[in-house]
Amino acid sequence: MNWLVTTFFVAFVASLLLTVAVRNLARRCGVVDHPDGQRKLHKVPVSLWGGVAVYLALVLGLIAAGWGSFGAGPQFRELALVLIVAAGIVCACGAVDDWRCLNPRFKLLLQVCSVLPIVGFGYWIDRIVAFGCPIQLGWLGIPLTVAWLVGCINALNLLDGMDGLASLVGLVTAAMMGIIANSLGHDHVAVIAVVLGGSLAGFLVHNLPPASIFLGDSGSMVIGLVLGVLGMQSAMKRSATLAITIPAVVMTLPMFDTVLALVRRKLTGRRFDSADREHIHHRLLDRGFTQWQTLCLLGALCLATGAAATAATIFRNDTLAWIAALTLLALAVRLRLFGNHELMLAKRAVARGLAGLARRLIAPGPLHGLPSATKLAQLPFDEAWALFIEALRSWNVGRVELTLAGQGELPRRHSWAQFAAASEDTTQWSIALTFHQHGGQICEIRASGPDLLEPELGVSTGLTGLLKTFGLHFAKHWEQVPGLVVVGENLPAAPADPRPQHKAA
Repeated sequence: MNWLVTTFFVAFVASLLLTVAVRNLARRCGVVDHPDGQRKLHKVPVSLWGGVAVYLALVLGLIAAGWGSFGAGPQFRELALVLIVAAGIVCACGAVDDWRCLNPRFKLLLQVCSVLPIVGFGYWIDRIVAFGCPIQLGWLGIPLTVAWLVGCINALNLLDGMDGLASLVGLVTAAMMGIIANSLGHDHVAVIAVVLGGSLAGFLVHNLPPASIFLGDSGSMVIGLVLGVLGMQSAMKRSATLAITIPAVVMTLPMFDTVLALVRRKLTGRRFDSADREHIHHRLLDRGFTQWQTLCLLGALCLATGAAATAATIFRNDTLAWIAALTLLALAVRLRLFGNHELMLAKRAVARGLAGLARRLIAPGPLHGLPSATKLAQLPFDEAWALFIEALRSWNVGRVELTLAGQGELPRRHSWAQFAAASEDTTQWSIALTFHQHGGQICEIRASGPDLLEPELGVSTGLTGLLKTFGLHFAKHWEQVPGLVVVGENLPAAPADPRPQHKAA
């Protein structure tokens, strides 16, 4: 136990002193985080690059552990070297991002590149064990290992939005992983966990509210990477075999926050890398919790999930850990602490999907019960158009417009609007298909609707098929289409949406 205490103390002191030096350097270089009154609520500009101090302290702690033979051996030295290299790449990328704001997709590419040395040294999983059942992965384990590590990097990065939060979560998680590794006889992993814990504890002295320095991406990504590796190595049953419950349960909080962010952004039509102020800690702050109360609550949640994983390891019962973790999350959602907003979005999406399925099962589908192209050709335009409109009623279409243009001729338009939500201000989606004829005529048929989100996949596909069926007919028989005609129910026709989200030819 003395070697663990000594290792922790070396990393703690190194981080405590290095943080002061890095903070002053960041201020001189102008690498500071300015408040914006929305997501960034601190009062004055705060230095970034705190992760550089954490990384350097981590390196010094690992060197001290190796020199002092504190549980060190070939396994420790190799794993420590791999972590120093990979974490160094991540830290450098994060430091540049703190300074110049890298493109999110480029940063993701750099994250993938940074974990490749870990896989290259053979630290990847070819078999996992869940609830006592082994699952052979083979070479599929390589991309899954990369995905796990990149996921851990971004999970801590997303969670780093409040003074001391990512540091505290990293400290508690590292401590629990160290206990688990020590109980399973992985002393070399326990040493690394202790070194990371000491590095974060020293930094946390300067990072607690009100923080004088932030981790920045250089720190949150380093913490995520090291925790990802510790999660794999601490739960190893034997070479390349991972007990999946331990890392998954220990990382419950940051991973759950990441899942919520992806669900929220997908269901609200935003890019996955867009920033928002709706993370777990933001929800708690908006509910009236102070920063210290939020830190204590989330720290206790991490401690609880870590204790559940530890108990599962001791009693060899994976079910116990999963029940504890899922119960805590369900309780948090039920108490509206966090996750309830995303749950409501998911319910609405499911309801919308079921409604679309019901429309396809109950109402006549767009491609069933309609005359063939040969029979359509025998119908006058008015009858074909009426048949088209009747088929559209089974879809959530607010407006449809047919436009034909030929060389030297005025455009011909035929429109139909169903209800007030079809106006331009509320139309949120549109599907347009364009058909070109040999004589130079161009036929465009466009359908639009008022839903907040785009139509679900099945509706979008079926509606496109309906538009194609009639669009081809009207394009082939364009001479039958009369001039400007607008038909509506309950209102005049609205102008076409000039910004279609779907375009097909």
